[in-house]
Amino acid sequence: MVLDGKDADYIDEGEALIRQMRDVVSAKVIKNDKGEIEEIHVLSGSSRNPKQIVRDIESAFMAQFGITVDHKKISVAQIHDENNNGCAGTEIRPKIVAVHLSTIDRRTEARVQLQIGDNVIEGTASGPSSATNKLRVVAMATAAALEDYLAGICNFVVEDLTLVTLARHQAVVVSVALVTNLGEDRLIGTAYIKEDDREATVKATLSAVNRKLALLLNE
Repeated sequence: MVLDGKDADYIDEGEALIRQMRDVVSAKVIKNDKGEIEEIHVLSGSSRNPKQIVRDIESAFMAQFGITVDHKKISVAQIHDENNNGCAGTEIRPKIVAVHLSTIDRRTEARVQLQIGDNVIEGTASGPSSATNKLRVVAMATAAALEDYLAGICNFVVEDLTLVTLARHQAVVVSVALVTNLGEDRLIGTAYIKEDDREATVKATLSAVNRKLALLLNE
């Protein structure tokens, strides 16, 4: 079965399906004027053979949608991380060095410092000083530090932040969009607030992106 116009709704679902596969960072499905799959572009880490990823995509589309995808239409670009000795799937966990927050004239500025290996990185952000937005600014500063460390190969966009109660304890939930040349992926992270809600916000933001960092590193 080949994808036709009436099945075009499967495009978005197909991209989401590919992004769930092991070692995949991002995916983009391109259709032609008839609604048929024209190309599938995938960005992945280097721990798996591209041919295996292609086979996984073919199998997944057949199993999930009953759709046959020509393997020639699937291209896989890999990110190689020499510092990880080929273990691109290894999770990277930045450590919190410091979180600074200041408010002047109804605007809040956050400065977050993180440590990855021997490197200390810093990100800043600012915005209106409402109670919830202060924490959002902290999350934005965290994302800015990571973007700088990754040398502009992607963007982390803090889309939402909310405080929730889980098991009678307050927690921070952060939604982050990972944007690459192939499209975007939505990530979510959480952290319980123990003593400092700002530190919990940084932890929740890192929780959202940690699994992707090793795949994105290309030093």
